[in-house]
Amino acid sequence: MKRSRLLLGILLLATLCAACQKKEAPTPFTESSRGSSEAPVKDVPKDLLTSQQAFMNVAKAVTPAVVNISAVSRKRVIQPQFEFSPFFDDFFGGGQPRPRYRRESSLGSGFIINREGYIVTNSHVVKDAESIQIKLSNEKVYNAKVVWQDPKTDIAVIKDVGASDLPVAVLGDSDKLQVGQWAIAIGNPFGLDRTLTVGVISATGRSNMGI
Repeated sequence: MKRSRLLLGILLLATLCAACQKKEAPTPFTESSRGSSEAPVKDVPKDLLTSQQAFMNVAKAVTPAVVNISAVSRKRVIQPQFEFSPFFDDFFGGGQPRPRYRRESSLGSGFIINREGYIVTNSHVVKDAESIQIKLSNEKVYNAKVVWQDPKTDIAVIKDVGASDLPVAVLGDSDKLQVGQWAIAIGNPFGLDRTLTVGVISATGRSNMGI
């Protein structure tokens, strides 16, 4: 019995000594090589630079043809229902109430499609407009008038008054668009002057979307 206890003690002591001499296991993390000669990324990939250069070329070519549009319209105010009741007439007199109007301003974007100053924009931007002003990329401001509009597709054409020899955006063929192709939007959202964003064509041929 004493011999077995002695052997067990020797085995335990040998195990502890082996554990003490065992080297530490390497961690799965490696030190950062930033700033060293073996940095993981030295140069931007050429295909990424090519895509970025294409976006910059489009922005440089198209931005001069993008205009900011500011329109002021005259909207009729809907009268409260009680103002047309006989009870209202008993207290404030009869007769037809006079219509009331208020002026509203709207901001939008457009792009010049020929040197004579025809501009494509959204119909809701210039709907019922009494006055329209456009600002070019060179900060010059001109008055404009509505030439044509289609509320269903929310497209309108306006023409500036007085400007000439304007930069023109080259139109493409929308029938050749394919889902997944790059799309670049340059405009004036929320009054910001000529911003640019990039996305992809998500679908083609959509109509009657209620927008």
